[in-house]
Amino acid sequence: MDKLTLIPLECGRLTTDRSTIVSGGDGSATLPVPCWLVIHPNGQKLVFDTGMHVSVQESMDRYPGMGMFTADYSPGEEVSSQIESVQIDSADIDIIVFSHLHYDHCGGTNLIPNARIIVQEAEWQAGHKDKLVEAGVYTPDDFDLGHDIVEIKGEHDIFGDGSVWCLPTPGHTAGHQSLRVNLESGPVVLTADCVYDRQIFDSMSLPPFGYNKELQLASMKYLKYLEDTGCTLYFGHDVAQWDGTGLHKSFIR
Repeated sequence: MDKLTLIPLECGRLTTDRSTIVSGGDGSATLPVPCWLVIHPNGQKLVFDTGMHVSVQESMDRYPGMGMFTADYSPGEEVSSQIESVQIDSADIDIIVFSHLHYDHCGGTNLIPNARIIVQEAEWQAGHKDKLVEAGVYTPDDFDLGHDIVEIKGEHDIFGDGSVWCLPTPGHTAGHQSLRVNLESGPVVLTADCVYDRQIFDSMSLPPFGYNKELQLASMKYLKYLEDTGCTLYFGHDVAQWDGTGLHKSFIR
């Protein structure tokens, strides 16, 4: 492709009580599990997050601490199949960028065998802390599989040409990051779990859990500044955004 291209990939859905994702929330919440494919004009291919482990199509047994979530995740929705649906072999993906290392963002890493991983150093370290692993916050068997690892600190220009940037947005986790993609049509920021959806963003509400709520609020305000200065934001699990715009069927350039 001769233009920088962003392709949303929907890799299943989760359902939980809304109070799980925002303090004081009522009712239930449906959460699309997005991955994102970036194709650079130089031919390199990047995936932002890898979705859930294929075993979740059968049960949540791999993640005993995540019983508050119910998965709607069928064969063909895993990240490799979604990549192949746009005529790309998952073995040809060059780069994985992790927003963070929770199970619904890194579980499909084994399906992308040849990529190098770009992750914030603070997140990689947190993902291996014994207490957090024992508590089920992180599952290293999802993400520490022998790929080449590039641990970064702060902003990072992935291709060296200003087109795609890692932006630190900590708070949800110690090393959470968002991704800025400077398309010809305008800059896009993939917020991942710094912000789950538009309603949460507009009210600047916070979830009942997280690494550091003050940091997360500061990161949300930074994203608000980016939106106010011309960036389009795509949120981490916004069902209205996905369904209302047909986002998951789009090629964005």
